[in-house]
Amino acid sequence: MAHPGVKDPFRAKAKKEGYSARSVYKLKEIQQRYHLLQTGALVADLGCHPGSWLQFCSQTVGPRGRVLGIDLKAPTAPGAANVAFLQADIRTLSREQLPPWARQVDVVLSDLAPNTTGVKWLDHERSLELARKALETARGILKPGGGFLVKIFQGEGFDPFRRDLETRFQRVALEKPRSSRSESREVYLIGLGYIKN
Repeated sequence: MAHPGVKDPFRAKAKKEGYSARSVYKLKEIQQRYHLLQTGALVADLGCHPGSWLQFCSQTVGPRGRVLGIDLKAPTAPGAANVAFLQADIRTLSREQLPPWARQVDVVLSDLAPNTTGVKWLDHERSLELARKALETARGILKPGGGFLVKIFQGEGFDPFRRDLETRFQRVALEKPRSSRSESREVYLIGLGYIKN
């Protein structure tokens, strides 16, 4: 949470550049390092509201790529021809609800976050539940060799979750982007080279 009266340069930058949220710079930084998104890729964005990641993905994959956003709330960002939206709860989502082209994708992104309570262990448990659900979804729709990006709050269950990822991807990396607020316990795990099993 930003401190009252303190300007947030990333929020101002997002507004200036036409993005719906400052969170786009977290994805941009990770993309610069890991090149998850490629021209022509098929992408699923879990927890896409308000839509800045959809905007960036749309630009990055280009007109030959496609992006599906999934959330309980519709994105506020303007839509693009290569972007579709599915209003759904990720916790009850089935593969059959997805459009046919999105049942085997190159990349799954998850910026899902719980409504925080301020109780660290509880917020971590809720974040971990969403991260596990994102991984479960990814395992159902990722192509072999595909990429996965997931937000998670640090806490007791973090290391076991990371070890689980390491059995499913050829490489797993941890990032805390510069645009993440310093007081936030959120980090991102990146899985590269999905191993279908």
